[in-house]
Amino acid sequence: QSLSQTVFPLCLTQKSASDYTNFDREFLSEKPKLSYSDKNLIESMDQSAFDGFSFINPKFEQILDK
Repeated sequence: QSLSQTVFPLCLTQKSASDYTNFDREFLSEKPKLSYSDKNLIESMDQSAFDGFSFINPKFEQILDK
């Protein structure tokens, strides 16, 4: 059975792109934070999956510049 033929038991509706009613209120009340990343660990991993990937979130660049 292909993915296009799969019947999903739960189909949530979304009224707009900013409709967050399907998310847990406790989750939504948490303050977002960047997760810590170990630069040495990342550099030791195979990064070939990201070859040609050049997007950097402009908001993240602002954080790095501080």
